[in-house]
Amino acid sequence: MSPPDNSTDTSARFDPQLVEADGGFEVRTGRLALMVAPGVPLCVPNRGLAQALADEWRARGVQAKRDDLPLARLALAAAEVAQNRAPVEKAVLEYSSTDLVCYWSSETDPKPLRDAQAAAWQPLLDWLAETHGARLQPVFGVAPVRQDDAALQRLQEVVAVCAPHELIVLRIGTAASGSLVIGLALCAGALSPDKAYEAATVDEKFQMERWGRDEEAEQALAAKRAEIANAVHFLKLWRGESP
Repeated sequence: MSPPDNSTDTSARFDPQLVEADGGFEVRTGRLALMVAPGVPLCVPNRGLAQALADEWRARGVQAKRDDLPLARLALAAAEVAQNRAPVEKAVLEYSSTDLVCYWSSETDPKPLRDAQAAAWQPLLDWLAETHGARLQPVFGVAPVRQDDAALQRLQEVVAVCAPHELIVLRIGTAASGSLVIGLALCAGALSPDKAYEAATVDEKFQMERWGRDEEAEQALAAKRAEIANAVHFLKLWRGESP
């Protein structure tokens, strides 16, 4: 996003507008604009997303920074990934051998926890195998185990064909949940944000039910939930779907 310049925009009259350009829409007000880089305005594919960006920017004011604008931050990140996607692909694929949904409790752990993990995670492993042809195996315990090379190669292929905006959402969903499988299911619409959050927090919820609630932990979980929801909201706007 470009910083304020010598234009006459003020917070009192700050009113970002949509401008058609390059087959999409930019968000501008006076000489200010959402910018990917100096001289490179952000252009998004449809009016709905552009309007959401304008509304978000208007609500936060002329002095808003990138971190103040969750939707704009994702749109800008998608534009950056379009120029250099390798680091994001690498970060996402690092989860493929240590995916949350593959690491189940051992037989020495409480059976209710093992049952909850199986109920939440086995359907996701089955979905991954059926949808993408990558069969990851459950691991019982915490010791890292390398998954089948063919499955890991297939996951690389799946990530490689993600569009930049999908890759950004995949990164957010994967990092927030600790699971590439959950991230892929989110992007495909196979999991709602709420269901993704539930799958990602099986262990935490079990511990809270057993030992009591922790305010700091609950705040961290709430932040994860909001991050996942915002990423899916952005993806739907980009695709022109109803939020």
